[in-house]
Order: sequence, then C-alpha cells, then structure tokens
Amino acid sequence: MSLPFDSINWLAILVCLVVGQVLLTVWFAVIFKEPWARAYGGPEMTAKQHTKEVPGYTYAIGALCVVVLSLGLGLLRAMLGVQGVGASLGLGVFVGVAFFVPMAAPAYAFLRRGSAFALAAGSQLALVLALSLVLELMG
Repeated sequence: MSLPFDSINWLAILVCLVVGQVLLTVWFAVIFKEPWARAYGGPEMTAKQHTKEVPGYTYAIGALCVVVLSLGLGLLRAMLGVQGVGASLGLGVFVGVAFFVPMAAPAYAFLRRGSAFALAAGSQLALVLALSLVLELMG
C-alpha cells in the first residue's frame, strides 16, 4: 500500500490549520471556557487562572496535531475515494467516534475527568467534521 500524497491539496491543509485553531479557540476560550477550567482545575478554577497555567508550547503542539489530523483525513479520503459533503461528514463522524473515543476515554476515566472528556470529545468531533468539510470543499 502506498499513501497517495500526490492527492493532497496543501492549501487545504493550511486552511484546515487556520479553521482548526479558530474552532478550538472558540470552543475552549469562548463557548466552554468556565466549564473547561473547572473540568481540569476543579470547582474553584476560573478560566482566567486556567489560561495562565497552560504552557505556551501546548498551542504549537495543538497546531501540529491539527496539521497531522488534516493530512491523515486527506489521505484517508483519497484512499477510500470519499467524495461529497455527506460522505465527508460521515467519514468525520466515523473517525471522531471510532478513534478519538476509544483512545481518549481510558485516560479521562483513569483521571476521573468525565466532564473534561465530554468537552474534549465534543471539540474533537466538531474539529474532525470541520476539517472533513474543508477538505471536501477545497477538493
């Protein structure tokens, strides 16, 4: 099996990076900022305090992960011949549920962070759907 790197639209990967970073920023810093802070730091943690405690390098790691996820989705789409918005979103749901949940759930369960898991799972599902849509639209 060879990976079809020649099918990758690198501009779409760049757009995925921007869309992914915006989506995750809105998710964690606007929509769910207080619940996310409490889910990670406890009931007394504020969003402002939580933001101060996040090391700056985590944003670079997050950006790199969005690029790798976008590239992986692009390759998977090409290998499976996925075309169309519905099929792209279906692949996004499949990847989000079949891979994120079983890989992340044990760690969150071990840490007893069910609410953090719910917020993270929601963000990852939204992210993979958004990236799938970008890759389809920029085909």
